[in-house]
Amino acid sequence: MVSISNEQKIGVVGAGLIGASWAGLFSAFGYETILYDPKKEAIDRAVSQIKGIWSSLENLHGKLENKKETKTVDRLEELKECSFLQENCPENLDLKQTLISDLERIVSNETIIASSTSSFLPSELREVCNNPDRVLVGHPMNPPHLIPLVEIVMGEMENSKIQNRVHNFYLSLNRKPVHVKKEMRGHLANRLMAALYREAVYLVSEGIADVADVDVVISNGPGLRLALLGPHINYHLGGGTGGYRNYLEHLGATQETRWNSLGEPALTNELRELLIKGIEDQNIKMDDLISKRDKGLIEILKIKKESKL
Repeated sequence: MVSISNEQKIGVVGAGLIGASWAGLFSAFGYETILYDPKKEAIDRAVSQIKGIWSSLENLHGKLENKKETKTVDRLEELKECSFLQENCPENLDLKQTLISDLERIVSNETIIASSTSSFLPSELREVCNNPDRVLVGHPMNPPHLIPLVEIVMGEMENSKIQNRVHNFYLSLNRKPVHVKKEMRGHLANRLMAALYREAVYLVSEGIADVADVDVVISNGPGLRLALLGPHINYHLGGGTGGYRNYLEHLGATQETRWNSLGEPALTNELRELLIKGIEDQNIKMDDLISKRDKGLIEILKIKKESKL
């Protein structure tokens, strides 16, 4: 795996679930990676996880010829020489703004600061910045080392030089970077997921199906198609020889009928408990489920690569 990016030293800020996954990915692709977290237990846990991440990536890509051991630190100052930072602290805007402000005082003016935030906009992260155009959103899907998508959100401060650097860096990791043209709460992926999840919750709240059956329907029905092709092109196939035009002309009205009947549930305490019970009743072993999920993702990714999808 050869890098096509000019970035040399990568800093990962925050050693939680997402940070550890990023660090494992960066180091697997041969980048000198420095992982920061003020909590020793988080660092220790991440170091253990990275070994498993490397194993998964070797299953997917073959032997990691260029991988490098991840350096761990507990002082922000030790990120000084990094040219690219991936920030992964908890989803608290004040905390992120303070952290980014502290990082700006430490690193070079040329250092890019990409936040993994799923909740906040670039304009919000930049409110306290001295050099705001190099602060942006680089949002992954969990787990980042396996899910290829990275959403790049520059917001109103478009800078083609920085955007190209970010794009090329994520591309060098075999990611699928997508540029979100306008900042919007939840970016792209989480807004799409939110729409699906809202209806999944509504169907349970109305007694139409239970939690387990809703999940079975998605994972054994539309989820199989969506793992290979997106919604627009799936409906293009649904139009037969006439494609998307034929589908929308003949069946578009049925979509509108369904849209008009979609629910808007409120996550009351009663509904929250109903949803949680639907999962707890399945007696799921978390570690076992994660292992099966990751193995499944690897096989799906192999198929997508072989099929060029």
